[in-house]
Amino acid sequence: MAITAAGIGSGIDVSSIVSQLMAIERQPLDALNQSRSQYNAQLSAYGKIKSDLAAFQTAVQAMQYSTSFALYGATSSNTSVLSASTDTTALSGTHSITVNSLAQAQIQVAATGFADTGTTAVGAVGDTLTFTTGSNTFTVTLDSTNNTLQGLQNAINSAAGNYGITASILNDGTANGNRLVITANSSGTANAVTLSGTLATSLSFATTQAAANASLTVDGVTGITKSSNTISDVLQGVTLNLQGTGTTTLTVQADTTAVTGLVNKFVSAYNALQSDISSLHGKGGTLEADNTILTINSVLGNVFNSGTSSGLYNYLSQVGISLQKDGTLSLDSAAFSSAVSSHYSDVVSLFTNATDGFSNRFNTALNGLLQSNGIVTAATDGINANLSLLQTRIDQMQTRLDQTQQSLQAQYSALDALLGTMQSSANFLLSQLR
Repeated sequence: MAITAAGIGSGIDVSSIVSQLMAIERQPLDALNQSRSQYNAQLSAYGKIKSDLAAFQTAVQAMQYSTSFALYGATSSNTSVLSASTDTTALSGTHSITVNSLAQAQIQVAATGFADTGTTAVGAVGDTLTFTTGSNTFTVTLDSTNNTLQGLQNAINSAAGNYGITASILNDGTANGNRLVITANSSGTANAVTLSGTLATSLSFATTQAAANASLTVDGVTGITKSSNTISDVLQGVTLNLQGTGTTTLTVQADTTAVTGLVNKFVSAYNALQSDISSLHGKGGTLEADNTILTINSVLGNVFNSGTSSGLYNYLSQVGISLQKDGTLSLDSAAFSSAVSSHYSDVVSLFTNATDGFSNRFNTALNGLLQSNGIVTAATDGINANLSLLQTRIDQMQTRLDQTQQSLQAQYSALDALLGTMQSSANFLLSQLR
């Protein structure tokens, strides 16, 4: 409530007096507001901890199943023959591959050429050119809008029934050197194109590149033919990208860089959590006296300190992931890469074992911490309950203070008026005595 200007009667500063008295009266309210700020800071701190836990769980879940670790790389000893990529179903191994021939798309070039592409008629209105590949077919018919080389090219490329044919114009440098070229969009003998119709005869097409399948020998198996130079159905989880003829050795193995990247995210997410815990729970921190933080660290620490029955490796420290004195993790990338390279399946099992793999146990622990009835929610619920009670007290006290201010204002205003009246009377009496 605003304090009105007083002192009209006697000249005393009523506003200042009331303001100073109210400052004393407000001290309990100031303490309550300070407590409210502290509770809100604690809520914000728990929001950060909860976000860190969720981020750590995301990193954990990215390593929870064996398919998460199915990160392989394929290396060709001769990239001029082929390169390769892998997916999560790939299997480690070494393969000898010989590319005997590459797949080709059919190309047909018209023998009849034209001096220009946009004005000379290529045939009579009503002439047709039909394209057939297997059961696919479509026909282009000349009319007044497309009866030029450019018009015919555009009509072919934009035909509604075009199933995979591209028309282009080749200029061979002679006087009538503009000729129509027909190219199949897909390679392989199954995609060979047959041309028919009156234009096929008048333009006299010749095949300059025949449709052909790629021919390979893989691990001694001959007679492998494919319609494309991109082949994904010869080696499980591997896509071969043929570049030329010749022989190469293809090595498929775990991509240690990619797998290490997963672990780096795991370590970074955990360390981000620990950094915030250290800041918030340390001396002078917002959650310095909060035991819930100790419980969170205890739950996660129990997972670290309990080994698995997965096989060769039972503890994270055995593969280079160590818990430091300050509570953070460190990753020895060289040690981890060595473990992945030499005992890949054991490293995978260390994290993904369904019974007691580290990823599965961490995920279970984090679910417990983050669930609706978990300790983090319990802590924030308690803070919110205290805030609600505190707000009620603040509202009640504010109401009382408003009333007190009004009362003080009225009292001192009345005193001011009284003193003003007395001063006037005194001045009058003095004037009469003179």
